[in-house]
Amino acid sequence: MDYTLHQRGRASVEFLVDLGIEAVRLEKTADEYAEAAGLTTVELPEDLDELQAKVTPVMQDCLDFRIFRVVREWQLDQHGLIAMDAFDEMRPDIETMIQALQEGPTRIQYAQNLKAPDYWDGYEFHRSAGGWGGHDCMGFVHGEIIHRKMVSNHLADVIMGQRRAAAKMPPVENPEKILDMGCGSAQYTQGLAEAFPDAEIWGCDLSSRQLEEAQRRANEKGLTWHLFEAAAEDTGLESNQFDLVTSYAIFHEFPSSVAREVLQETLRLLKPGGVTLMGDVKAYHAHDDYNRWKADFLNQIHGGDPFWREYATTDLATMATEAGFVEAEWFGVGDNQYPFVLIAKKPDERKTT
Repeated sequence: MDYTLHQRGRASVEFLVDLGIEAVRLEKTADEYAEAAGLTTVELPEDLDELQAKVTPVMQDCLDFRIFRVVREWQLDQHGLIAMDAFDEMRPDIETMIQALQEGPTRIQYAQNLKAPDYWDGYEFHRSAGGWGGHDCMGFVHGEIIHRKMVSNHLADVIMGQRRAAAKMPPVENPEKILDMGCGSAQYTQGLAEAFPDAEIWGCDLSSRQLEEAQRRANEKGLTWHLFEAAAEDTGLESNQFDLVTSYAIFHEFPSSVAREVLQETLRLLKPGGVTLMGDVKAYHAHDDYNRWKADFLNQIHGGDPFWREYATTDLATMATEAGFVEAEWFGVGDNQYPFVLIAKKPDERKTT
């Protein structure tokens, strides 16, 4: 959708983006301080609480690290508010276009009396003000303004590129029917549609606002997707009907107990011999000790992601095998080992109900 931010909103967004560029520089110099202090070469505690207690006081002596923290805290606190204000400022210009894109081949099946799970209800993931549904157009606010405007063009290309690359990875030929669990505003779903243009695409999410952005994205391209409001662990769909059940970046947003339920639901929904691919953030064991501390510090401790550590220390391949999958692998992609993906198969002979 073509749109132009108004002057105040544009200036606020550009200021936040410029501040983010400076934060990257500060983070780099803080990393250099850590290297000079020996934190990248010495053996650090395996226990994450002990790791935080060991490294954080050392880094607090670094001025650039302290400034980086202040800048990042402000960004986290303000980015959602700035995005919502920027949308409201231009709303009269685009509201008709937004409403028009709700009409088209892609429709949403809204849940009746959906009770939000405890892990989801009330959380502002990534510290985005309002969470996934705190604005009546939060899908547009998050999918367009935060993702496309607040993230630099370079990183936006990287993020979308990672999703497109993951969408091409499932070892399945010509799938007839695909489910994207936790599809959100459909950035990954779009990658699936490009990778498998003949497949019937389904997507579920707990946020109706994010589903509405996914609907607009599909209708703008004339695509027919089946979107519905549901939790990944309890879709309410019939068993044994999908060739591929997949997701991107949802496992770090719920506890491991729910991850098990999601994998069990995935197994139930897949046809015998069907495949799952679950992509997410880098596991802690793939980091060196210093970067394991940093990932934990920035995301679990200060990033507004209460289940990040639990996800990043769980072996999803083992969990998938315990759920009944075979040929389960969990690994990092490329030189940076990002994203991490779980690929597993439902046994040919097994049918679940």
